[in-house]
Amino acid sequence: MIAPSQRRNLYELVVEKIGMDVMKGEWKPGDTLPNEDALCRQFQVSRGALREATKVLAQKGLIRSRPKVGTQVRPRREWNLFDADVLLWKLKVGDRLAFLETVTEVRRIIESEAAWLAAQRADAAEIVAVAACYRDLEGILASAADYDYERYLELDMAFHTAILDACHNELLAQIGHTMRQAVQTARRSDIRDLDILRESLPTHLAMATAIAAHDAPGARSAALAMFDQVWAHLPKAAESSKLKAQS
Repeated sequence: MIAPSQRRNLYELVVEKIGMDVMKGEWKPGDTLPNEDALCRQFQVSRGALREATKVLAQKGLIRSRPKVGTQVRPRREWNLFDADVLLWKLKVGDRLAFLETVTEVRRIIESEAAWLAAQRADAAEIVAVAACYRDLEGILASAADYDYERYLELDMAFHTAILDACHNELLAQIGHTMRQAVQTARRSDIRDLDILRESLPTHLAMATAIAAHDAPGARSAALAMFDQVWAHLPKAAESSKLKAQS
């Protein structure tokens, strides 16, 4: 049975439960899910809610329904790993460090190219927006008394979203934004050391400065340098999360 929570639609809860079970391997690629009646009884939902849930899961590439065969879990290569929910489920059920390493590799490619394009394509308003976001980011880290980690995550997201928007490539920006949303969720249990976060400010400033100067190679180099720092701190983030879980 799925317990209702915070006014979420029942079909959304079914989507999450089945999606998580697939990620955990409780239903493996090629497995056939129980029939409609059995799933309705299991989750205590109507056929309409179940059908809506299976439609959403099919759109995410996790399952497909075939006449006379039933609803089957699709091969992993067909899963939509750029779907925000799928990324989040992988984070929740898998190895956190391995997840962050994989996502960081992809982000490094996407966001360094986005910075390169933004330096070439950003208009005056977008350059101002990137600079303003950097100043906000710098401000939240200026004083230990004013430091708030949740607010920092919001401002960091805003800074990188401004760069993704300024690259003027909707597909690249959408993929980058989806990856960042997943990482933001992961980082809520991350290290929150103010000094470590301050270490990233020079690379963020270098990106903003290069974009303002339309220096595409400089923007890309600054983004790559930022990800070098991110990579260096990944083991520390994972160890910090492990210690928190044990305490």
